[in-house]
Amino acid sequence: MGRTAAIGLCGVLTLLLTALTVSAGTATAVVPRPLASPAGALLVTFDIQVDAGAADYVHRAAQAAIASNQDLVIVMNTPGGLLSNMVQIINSTQEVQNHGLAVYTFVPPAAFAASAGSYIALASNAIYMGNASVIGPSTPYIIGGDPSQVQHVQNFATALMVSLAQAHGYNVTAAIDMAQNNTAFSGSEAAAIGLVTGMAQSLNDFLTKVGLNGVPVTPFEQPLYDRFLSFLSDPTVDGLFILIGIIALVLDLFHRTLFLSVVAVIFIALGFLGAQIIGASVVGILILIIAAALVILEVKAGHGLFAITGIILGLAGTYLLAYNVEYSPSPYGVTQYVILGGTGAALVVAFLYLTRIRKALMAQPKLIDPTRIVNMTGRAATDLVPGKDGVANVGAED
Repeated sequence: MGRTAAIGLCGVLTLLLTALTVSAGTATAVVPRPLASPAGALLVTFDIQVDAGAADYVHRAAQAAIASNQDLVIVMNTPGGLLSNMVQIINSTQEVQNHGLAVYTFVPPAAFAASAGSYIALASNAIYMGNASVIGPSTPYIIGGDPSQVQHVQNFATALMVSLAQAHGYNVTAAIDMAQNNTAFSGSEAAAIGLVTGMAQSLNDFLTKVGLNGVPVTPFEQPLYDRFLSFLSDPTVDGLFILIGIIALVLDLFHRTLFLSVVAVIFIALGFLGAQIIGASVVGILILIIAAALVILEVKAGHGLFAITGIILGLAGTYLLAYNVEYSPSPYGVTQYVILGGTGAALVVAFLYLTRIRKALMAQPKLIDPTRIVNMTGRAATDLVPGKDGVANVGAED
């Protein structure tokens, strides 16, 4: 699956590179003003990761800009994300440019155009950055990819970066350095070497420099649906949702309630929906299914071993959801590892506690146990006739 995904992404990149190569032939050191006279500008606040929600957000904004004859302004502060969604966003911005309108990127002071975000920025007609802002690094990652597969994607990513820089008049050498060597540049460094258009310390300053200070600038808010997609595009969230759903399902077996049943179904469904959105690895999904089976077996076994093994496998499956999925940067950092470790520890403690409760309940004598009256003397309260029901008090005070 991973190799197929890499080939699919490279195919998309090839088509994009072809389009950019055509436009690069007319590029100059100074980006010319597009032919259209814009009625205004739509402003996209891109302070999110590059994922399915972000791609749909920019696509909506791009279509709205085209329909209303407006330029597209991207105010960027992103750590990067999925390469496939990055390509979709670049396609959306290029569609705006194909209609004679402009796309501008502003990286405010202390903000980032990191990883996948750097490619999106270089797809703009002009880039302005504030003090203490950063662009790059831009080397893509494939978790679990073999060396040839990783090199395959990195070569295409470098070629894409070169084409973007050439098409819009940016420093090609610096662009290659970001993609190949994972190099990052501060805003002042990038402006000094021509990797970006210049410096701007505020949105108004930026709008003035791109010639939009005299036109209406309308914020284009990210729809709730796209925020939901972004939330589910995190493999850590997807895996934990599936684990929580499994735990809720097991708890429901001990204490049946409609609430727990609904929670279990919703969380498991959302987890697998998110896995589908990011194109998660089949290996990770299979491991999560095995983990679920082990946790459910724990209900019968009752010694805790299946539960702990299932939780460990569940955490491993969560990590492997991103296996062979192309990112820039890696989707896992210190925060994700802390969340996974903390969740795993909490689930282990919870299951050990439930195991103790189960053993204590099993050790209690049954309230109704016919074997307890064998060989005991009692008093007949009714006539005892073979083949018919009767009542006899055994061990009663009367």
